Amino acid sequence: MTFNKLGCLVAAATLSMSAFAQTKGMSDNVIRIGILNDRTGPYSTLSGEGSAVAARMAAEEFGNKVRGVPVEIVVGDHQNKTDLGVSIARKWLDADGVDAIFDVAHSAVSLAIAAMVKDRPKLVFHNSGAAALTGKACAPRSVQYMYNLTATALNQVVPQDVKNELDTFFIISVDYAVGQDNARVFRQAVAKAGGKVIGEVKHPAYTADFSSYLLQAQASGAKGVFFANAGQDLVNIAKQAVEFGIAPKQTVIAQAIMASEVEGAGLDVLQGMRSVSFYEWNINDTSRAWAKKFSARMKGQTPSGPHAATYSAVRHYLKAIEAAGTDDADTVLAKMREMPVQDAFTPNGRLREDGQLVHDMYVFRVKKPSESTGKGDYAQVLRTIPAEQAFWPLSESECAHARKP
Repeated sequence: MTFNKLGCLVAAATLSMSAFAQTKGMSDNVIRIGILNDRTGPYSTLSGEGSAVAARMAAEEFGNKVRGVPVEIVVGDHQNKTDLGVSIARKWLDADGVDAIFDVAHSAVSLAIAAMVKDRPKLVFHNSGAAALTGKACAPRSVQYMYNLTATALNQVVPQDVKNELDTFFIISVDYAVGQDNARVFRQAVAKAGGKVIGEVKHPAYTADFSSYLLQAQASGAKGVFFANAGQDLVNIAKQAVEFGIAPKQTVIAQAIMASEVEGAGLDVLQGMRSVSFYEWNINDTSRAWAKKFSARMKGQTPSGPHAATYSAVRHYLKAIEAAGTDDADTVLAKMREMPVQDAFTPNGRLREDGQLVHDMYVFRVKKPSESTGKGDYAQVLRTIPAEQAFWPLSESECAHARKP
């Protein structure tokens, strides 16, 4: 055998050993990511295909490979049906080799999948705000990435608001778990600030006519009216609140307002409404640059919180796999907790032991049409809530495996 042939064999063997070394920590030589959300219903604009695009954008930053292992993204539509969402997730995790599920923003589906990963070596990343996900129903392989309703509700009213005579409130909440959690925490925030809730009414999800609820809020004489709902419900109630002349006589506060909801209702309808935001696309150069790329991929659509959170979560997950050299769920999650999150979603995120990603949040009001510079420019940030203040302390967590003295 000539020296050249021997050299080629040695080189080939070295490359083969190198490839094996790169992939031996990977479960099946594919990093398979599932995006499970509402793709056709009332929340499809908030998440839907936009979240799948955001996940692909994150994977593309790694060349769609991590340590030589391809990244594959699959999508599923839970149609806001718990049984369907659970069925898709179970098949993905047990039969299809999906390693992690992202963008689960339906509270019942989220809670069910969080329970599923307790005894499966898989991860789930929720964009649902249900407080139980990092509270009593927390699971070691479950992450609440985008926000927590407790955090948004707790920061809606502060003592300064009450001092400025915004001291009585009426709550209109959607009648399911997330809406009721939000209303409960808002009541706590009002009491803590020294104010008072003088009335509350619940409405079914996907309500078209809010007249009776708005009339009750108006008749209460409350200085503030809190809408504990989202999506199309928020769009509908906001439009009808204008018709009833709720503002400016009463200050309107929303659980959370995203760009898609402003575009659905119209800037003239939501102008002046106040809320707490977990994501602002226009907050810094990094967020603006990513939003521009996303909009180019989505025919001009401004990224929503779920879109940016999905991008960030997938990116952070892949970075952790790259750093750890394995896709083992527990090892990757531990690495994700070690590494800060600094990207288009947040400049200073940190993943806690209870599965909560803590990050800055923002109090804002919706701009007047005359104040907006164009599409997507809807929010005037009034103040930044630092991450350590925006979320409850870990020492007060109801999560059993993460509780600290």
